[in-house]
Amino acid sequence: MLSRVFLKGIYKAAAVMLMALTGAAFASALDLPTKKVKGVEYYYYKVKKGESLYGISKNLGMTVDEIVAANPFAANDIRKGDILLFPKVEEPAEVVVEEVDVVPSDTVEVEEMPKNPAIAVLLPFGLDNAEPSRANKVALEVYKGMLVAADSLADRSGRVDIIARDIDGLSAGRVADMVEADSAVARAAVIFAPGDEAVLAAVARKAAEGGNYVFNALCIPDTLYASVPMLLQANAPQHVMYEKAVDALLTDFAGFTPVILRSRTGRNEKESFVNYLVERCRAAGVEPRFIEYENNLVTADFDVLPVDGAQKYVVVPSSGSKAEFNKFAYALHSYRERLKGRAAEALDTAAENGETAADCAVMEVFGYPDWTAFRGDALDMLHRLNATVYSRFFDDFTGFDSRGVSSAFRRWFGAEPMESVPSYALVGYDSATWLIKNLRVNEGVFNPTYPSTSEGVQSSFDFRSAGEDAGYYNTDVYIISFREGGRTAVRVL
Repeated sequence: MLSRVFLKGIYKAAAVMLMALTGAAFASALDLPTKKVKGVEYYYYKVKKGESLYGISKNLGMTVDEIVAANPFAANDIRKGDILLFPKVEEPAEVVVEEVDVVPSDTVEVEEMPKNPAIAVLLPFGLDNAEPSRANKVALEVYKGMLVAADSLADRSGRVDIIARDIDGLSAGRVADMVEADSAVARAAVIFAPGDEAVLAAVARKAAEGGNYVFNALCIPDTLYASVPMLLQANAPQHVMYEKAVDALLTDFAGFTPVILRSRTGRNEKESFVNYLVERCRAAGVEPRFIEYENNLVTADFDVLPVDGAQKYVVVPSSGSKAEFNKFAYALHSYRERLKGRAAEALDTAAENGETAADCAVMEVFGYPDWTAFRGDALDMLHRLNATVYSRFFDDFTGFDSRGVSSAFRRWFGAEPMESVPSYALVGYDSATWLIKNLRVNEGVFNPTYPSTSEGVQSSFDFRSAGEDAGYYNTDVYIISFREGGRTAVRVL
């Protein structure tokens, strides 16, 4: 069985958690609000802006060590909005390791036990289908990626089980019932949820009642995290992505005037981003320029822009589709080459006269996640344009890490990973890697905000709470710079 994976047993994990929490009983003497987490009642404290762990310890009348014992993530860092939890106990807990280790599982109340260090994968595998659908193929690809991740971590101590269930053909209600009725799923610390919005919603709400975290990496536009506790949105929400993308544009291209390209006859599906960019620019005192074109952009369309000095422009199209890209990319490249030619000519003239050349006009390009899927001539054009794009994910498929996963995938399954953007094999690989490591570092108890960040092969995770009685969302966004010569520079914001 490929899922030969990992972490310490349930009794060991329970002992560690209970011992860590006994020192936090002092919180019961404070006037703090309470909330239930996994069926257990806790006092909680919400970190305010500028507060330090030391200052909070003084306010609560506890030591820093006692706070960290109850909230291990706080040892790394605390931020505004973080929730510190302290068990609500009438008397200090008296449970010791030996007692927990020897208690038979059938004598323990389920609601009083922590979740198993396990990941339950609920996906439509379609194992009984003679002809698997695309959804079936995607589900299997994700699961295979998870197993490759599990195997890559197999030589490390601890046990985390991966439990898979085929939900193909089941209604949202029946899948939700599985979360409660299937004992293995009900006891799993984390449920890896399907991409179907209706099923995801039903599973997330049922899981929140039972204290299971739900990891959503497949339903990209999901907003359930804002209203459903314990749901993790693994893809950065649109408002986070837009904010960080524009932050990067205004920083990387400081002093540049944005030039919005808009087709009168084609797709302009990125208008929401363009509108947000224009609003941010105007708030910063920068007025964008606009160029509209019919059918295909031609070099002469840029003649409306002054280029008699050191003007700097960053072009932002209102479409991210490949078809629309091909309508403007060649004219844009031709115009950039013209500006570069003028600059080179000015430099030569200045050198002949023993002078320093004046700065000349330049033009750069900023675009969309869709462009990361380009291959062949379109990808080559991105490099020739020195284009910069933002995205929720990035797979450098020629890089060492990506090739290593592909090699392991071939070794396990005898075939290359399915070609897709994003790579579904890497969705599974990155997700499982982070989930397994999280369960290990927290001794079998899942904590969505500790460790606070994890950079994978294709996706990077840094979760933040969406507020009280809400879930969590990933804040990481990639800024990808294509450079001439086939080079690519990538950073995570």
